[in-house]
Amino acid sequence: MSFKKETPILYFKPRSSTRWTKRQYLLLPAWCYRVVAPRVHERHVNILEKAVLGMCRIGNFPAVEISEKLEIGSDLAALIIKQLSQKKLLDNQGLLTQQGLNILEKETEILATQDMVAGFIFQDPWTGELLPRFVERQEYAELTFNNDGFPNLVFGTTGKPDYRRAYMPLPVENIIKTQPSLQNILQAVRQHDKGLRYRRDLEESDDEETWTFEQVPNLKRISFIEEEPTPVWLTTYIYLPENSLSATTWNICDPFGLGDSPWLRRRLERQINNNSTFRGFQKLIQEMIGKQSEEGKNNSDFAEFIRFVHNESVMKVEKKLTLEIRRWQSLYNNLVAMERTYIEADLLAGSTNVADKLDDVLVKAQKAVESLLLTIREAYPTDNSWKILSPSDREYNRNLLNQIAGNLGFITPLSKSLVDVKQGKIKSAADYGEGSLRSHLLAALLTTRHDSKHPLQLVAQNAPEMLTRLDNLAELRDKSSHFSYQQLTLLEVSPQISTVYEFIARMLGITYQE
Repeated sequence: MSFKKETPILYFKPRSSTRWTKRQYLLLPAWCYRVVAPRVHERHVNILEKAVLGMCRIGNFPAVEISEKLEIGSDLAALIIKQLSQKKLLDNQGLLTQQGLNILEKETEILATQDMVAGFIFQDPWTGELLPRFVERQEYAELTFNNDGFPNLVFGTTGKPDYRRAYMPLPVENIIKTQPSLQNILQAVRQHDKGLRYRRDLEESDDEETWTFEQVPNLKRISFIEEEPTPVWLTTYIYLPENSLSATTWNICDPFGLGDSPWLRRRLERQINNNSTFRGFQKLIQEMIGKQSEEGKNNSDFAEFIRFVHNESVMKVEKKLTLEIRRWQSLYNNLVAMERTYIEADLLAGSTNVADKLDDVLVKAQKAVESLLLTIREAYPTDNSWKILSPSDREYNRNLLNQIAGNLGFITPLSKSLVDVKQGKIKSAADYGEGSLRSHLLAALLTTRHDSKHPLQLVAQNAPEMLTRLDNLAELRDKSSHFSYQQLTLLEVSPQISTVYEFIARMLGITYQE
């Protein structure tokens, strides 16, 4: 047997993202390979910006000349110059600042060299899938062994040790051993670097805008130091969050200290159902949550339903928008509420109560988009954007809004329900953050016309129909509140949820997985 009680136990200081009421340490089996892989560099400018910086190091070049030499449009060249100036990499004469010179030299050095580093990757012993982590050294847990030969983790101090029993899923059965590909190793390194950047962004307050641009590595330089893997246990823990809303579910920490790990939780839930090694794991979770006796079975069933719905909604949000969505806590909570209500509606399909639930789904979907636009408003203020509108001339406003939307790249003409929103409502949204979806959307649209970096610009380029789709969401929500409107169906509501996810992902620049 490869995984035994005596197999080395690694400890990389797992930690939860929130306070907990109960926790239980857990040891996960993994194959460990020692490899040489490229160190991923984070770069502050993209390739076109770097080329413009290189030209401006020599002298002041107009946008037309830069566009000719780089074979790009003059508008794009002018935009790059403007963005570099806003980043204080170019001065008002178009020459490199000291900060621009430092970044250019650093970027040139990164391109010329490719650091390689020895480290360790870890592999799931059942699927052969690599964990998205790469560490340069192994950190071993301090241990003692009990009378049964099982290890106890030792924390605390030498004078006051704290012994913790860790659940060890033995025997580890039905394992495979297959060497990972070089591409998979590179992907694990990159994903670990991304996880580190995400954790750093949560802990630091850094308003400086940077581009992340990774050089293409030479796969031939990736190699195995040891062809055969060694078995190890990875230390983590499962816990019950202190937050009252989440207290009915459990979370698990990333074994490498990067906070909670939804991907690991999903993998373990699959293992519980399909892997005999984890027969005792479900019992462990149930004991932590505190199963009620048969006398309280009805309450227990209801609590189990609440746990199920909440777990499913959290997993759906994090699967569709990745763990990055947690950076925007209010928006994240709104999305979980939307998914939770939709799951409840799906479970009620065919009953007389489903229409009320679907109406609630639309309310929460619209609230999620409004929350997003308020979040974007913090970085791109909308104050006074309404002043170009007429307080009484609707035709003028329609033409103006259609012209702005068309110039950005959105499909026009926009619907009358969108362009006929009164100036006063747009003012409330723009200046005070008050109002509903359409007024917030128009306030953002009016602001975008003067800001080339506004995320709505990118939405227009990649999803030109998005304004129409968002208006459809608002329209369906309005109709559903009228007594005379026919009952909503799941087929009507489901596309609205997709619209919400796609719009949020594009505005925040994060991945959306349908």
